[in-house]
Order: sequence, then structure tokens, then C-alpha cells
Amino acid sequence: MVCSVLLKQAQRGLMSVDFSLDSHDFQERPAEYFEQLRGQCPVAHADLPAPFFVVSQNADVAAVLRDSDVWKSKFGPGLAYHGGGVLVSVDPPKHTTDRLAITKIFKPSAIEEMRGDIEVLVKDVVAKFATSEGNAGDLIRGVGMPIPLTIMCWLLGTPVADIEKFRQWVLPMAEAVSAVDGRMGDVTAQAYKSFGEYFWPHVKTRAALIESGGDAPDDLLTRLLTVERDGQKLTQEDVMGFCQFLMVAGSATTTLLIGNVMSRIIDDPALAARLIADPSLIEIAVEESLRIDAPVHGLFRTNDEPVCMHGVDIPVDSKVLALFGSANLDPAVWENPEEFSLERDPVQLRKHFAFGVGIHYCLGAPLARMEAQLAVQEMLARLPNMQSNGERQLVKAAVLKGFEVLPVKWSN
Repeated sequence: MVCSVLLKQAQRGLMSVDFSLDSHDFQERPAEYFEQLRGQCPVAHADLPAPFFVVSQNADVAAVLRDSDVWKSKFGPGLAYHGGGVLVSVDPPKHTTDRLAITKIFKPSAIEEMRGDIEVLVKDVVAKFATSEGNAGDLIRGVGMPIPLTIMCWLLGTPVADIEKFRQWVLPMAEAVSAVDGRMGDVTAQAYKSFGEYFWPHVKTRAALIESGGDAPDDLLTRLLTVERDGQKLTQEDVMGFCQFLMVAGSATTTLLIGNVMSRIIDDPALAARLIADPSLIEIAVEESLRIDAPVHGLFRTNDEPVCMHGVDIPVDSKVLALFGSANLDPAVWENPEEFSLERDPVQLRKHFAFGVGIHYCLGAPLARMEAQLAVQEMLARLPNMQSNGERQLVKAAVLKGFEVLPVKWSN
């Protein structure tokens, strides 16, 4: 899909940037494409695989994400026009009540209460990875995936032994964001089908236990099945939607975050040495990774009224991709934006858009930060002199940035 800026061609000539979310070149070098879009096509348009617009400058991305009166989520965060759903797929007032249903679970104080259990989990996972044959292995499969998937199993009440099943489903399910109606790939479609076949009985069994007055676990699934909004409980369809969304959003993006920050550390021995000497810098390193390597390139919104940006008319109900990753590299906001630096002001650094902006800001941000910080700290302590050990494989989901395979080796 080629994106061309829709400016007055007679006055300025047609400028275009070859930009495809699905292209290997874009996945390999997104920063180059972001720079071209910001400079040449701040509002761009694509016709394939379906018409949509792209905004890439920090101020424009912020405007789209913050103005929920104009820029709606009612047709979903993906390219397809899918109505209904939960959280990222709805607007107020339903979004407000849906968000309140899980806010208690994800508030910072509640996440902090989980720290002890997460620390034990991280130590166990890294210790197991450290015993890999030949002091080598895939960091994503061995560390990056098990940590967030296990925590999602805790929250949703599923057996931790089943994380291998979830591992096969979450990344293919994330690919649906760039799919067009009816054109979901076979692997993605099968992942959704398999997840549904697994999770529907789990939801119904828990609902029956609660209905019978049984002793239901005090976890997120029980809260979803018992919370009320305007005197009404969530439907089981909504609960299923929450579970599906949380399993993908709560695990895949954190997996990518862990891989992204570790890839920076592996490729820069001086950075690794600084973090080992001063572990307090790990928090900054994770935050800088979120900025420079945002795990989600961007998500879609739909405008509820005609909009004109940079002289480009965007008709009502257009799909518009707000590029978080590009906004995070905009030199209008960030000094030396493509430099990974531990010297950035911590307060300013947290103004990146990796977790979104506005009413859809990611509720799971505190949990993702904690998981990544603890994972990095433990790997630096237990896996000395970590190096790259083979070809890395990028994640296939078009709107995600990170690795599906990250081979590493280390010394004793």
C-alpha cells in the first residue's frame, strides 16, 4: 500500500512516501519511514488494502488521541470497521464504565502489591533459562513470553501450564489490527477460533460457580463476571471480549518491550556495563526503549466529523492511523530523537506515546513497566556477557515492533 500526501498538487507537486505496514523494509527501518512521513507527508493516504489516512507528527498524533469527541473508537482500533467490543473498541459512556470495571485490578497500588510474586516469577523464569544447553537460547521464548503470559494466567484464572497454548495464539491475534473485513489470514483466524474454544468454557464454568454461590477465586475474571454498571452485569460476550483483549494487549506488547530493551543492551556493551554498575538506571532504560522502540507503531481512530489537517480533507468516518512510534521520534519534541540515551529527563521521558494518550491510555502500563524492569535486572545479574547468537526474527504483526525470535548466548 503506497501512501501519498493529499496536498494541492498544482501548487506543490505530488509528494509521496512508499509506505507499507506489511513491508519488510518498514519493519526493519521504521524510523526512516517515520522521518519521511513527518517531513513530506504529515497527513498521508493509502488506498490498499483499504482506504485510510496516516498522521505522523507528534502534535497531530496527540490531537487525534486526546480529542475523543471527534476521533472515535467505535469502529475498533484496527483497519477493519468492526463495531462494538470493549475498551479500545468503544467510546464513552460505555468506555467509561468498561474501564471502571477493571481499574481496581490495574491501579498502581494493586500492581505494587503483586511485586513480590512477580519478583519470584522473574527469578524462576530467568534461572530456568540460565540452565539452557550451551548457555544459549531464544530470549523471547525463554523469558520474554513466559513472564507476561504467566501473569495474565494469574489474573484470568487459567492454568499456568497452558501458557504454551497462549503463546501460539497471542501474536497471530494481534495481526488482526491491520486486517480488512473478511481478509483475516488463516493463522490469525485459527488463533481466534482456538482461543474462543478454550476460553468460552472457562468463562461459563466460572460464571456457573459464581451463580451457585461457590468459592470463586478473587481474580480479574471473577470481577468481570460480578461487576455491575448502571445496575447491569457485563454480558458473557463482553467478558469474553475483555479476556481476549487483555490476553493479547497484556502479554504480547510486554513480550516485545522486554525483547526490545534487551536487544539495545546486547548491541551496546557500554550500555550494558552502565546498567550493571548502576541498576537504578534500568528504569530509565526501559522508558527510553518504550519511546524509541514503541512496541505498538500505532492504532486507528475514526473521525466523527469532517476534519482538515495540513490542508488535507479527511472525510467523516475515515480510518486514521495515529503513529505512536513516529510521534516518539519527532525532533519537534525530542532532542536527538533517534539516540538511545539514559540522560533524558525522567519526567519528560514519560510523555512518550507508547502507552497511548487520553482516555484510552493503557491501564496496564504500571504492570508492563514493572515486568520489564525486573526482567532486565535479573537477566543482567544472571546471564553475564550476553551477546547476539544468530538471526533475529521480527514479529509479523504489522502494527507491532519487536522480535518473535531473539537468539542470545552468555558466559558462565
